Amino acid sequence: MNEQEYMKVTSKIDENYINEYKIVTAKHNISVRKKIRTSILVAAAVALMIPATIYASTKLTHRDKVGIYYSEEGAQMIEKSLQDSGFTVENGKIRLTVDVMMCDGNYVTGVYTLTALTEDAKKHLDTQTNLRYYADTGEWIWGGGGFQSSDGSSRTENEVSWSFRYPVANSVVDRSRPTRIEFFEDFEGDEPFKYDGFRITGDYTYYEGIYFDLISEPNIPTRILRSQEGKELTLSAFGISMLDEDRDPFKEEINEGTTLESLVIITTDGNRTDIMADLGISGIFTNGGGSIVAAQGTTLEITGDVGRENFSLRFGNAMNIDNISGVEINGVAYMAE
Repeated sequence: MNEQEYMKVTSKIDENYINEYKIVTAKHNISVRKKIRTSILVAAAVALMIPATIYASTKLTHRDKVGIYYSEEGAQMIEKSLQDSGFTVENGKIRLTVDVMMCDGNYVTGVYTLTALTEDAKKHLDTQTNLRYYADTGEWIWGGGGFQSSDGSSRTENEVSWSFRYPVANSVVDRSRPTRIEFFEDFEGDEPFKYDGFRITGDYTYYEGIYFDLISEPNIPTRILRSQEGKELTLSAFGISMLDEDRDPFKEEINEGTTLESLVIITTDGNRTDIMADLGISGIFTNGGGSIVAAQGTTLEITGDVGRENFSLRFGNAMNIDNISGVEINGVAYMAE
């Protein structure tokens, strides 16, 4: 399977879906009710390490933006623990702030904000591309995976906040090496990137020195849930994930995808809550790319493929995992032991 095949995305869209996909050489925009932008990237990045101003913060810089993706309760929970938040770098044109970064052992997720520092930089906030590289050598991680989405309500005239997620424990990523997300813009013309066999690069005019490093070790409380077949699901206050670190995505046939039809939370007292049914969502199609669904003021976000048991899903709010005894996905229950 080549890179383009691996990045192929097929979508089953209903009125609850608002997606805009950006896949290396192709762009597809869908506008429904409210603007949400998503980027699906099976790639990675490293900055040139040019002089740039770097800051550290002790509070959520964009607390209201974090609340859009994780709810007000989630923002409060994150702010109390301050999970790897506050990294800021700027170059005089663009400022990047990593508002929060969390790792459940399978995926690293969070929210970052891009701020225009000059008038002309404002129009470049939505044209950024970011890729994943090994920070020690600058080598592009082919197939490293990743997904970003931007809810329209997180956008102001000079600022936009993005939700992001990257796998940290799959077969194509060397977890012992630091990985970095590098920002730049597409080149104009037929080829959006330049690739020399080692690095993919673009236009750094507005994004020179803009980057952040991913964490790779768990930094939030989690619970392991298991199915009767012994398959493991990782639960955190903010979502669920599964990742087979031995699976090689480039040796697999292209999957037709799986529709997530039901997502039921089972509490310790036996109550069952079907999140998707309560939100009026009929299904979310998954096949290795990413989707974001908006309903009743909540956004669910998923990347990967539920059917292949390699995925990460953000609830859109915060839950008390101590009160959850299990999660049921498409009728398959994963329970705490």
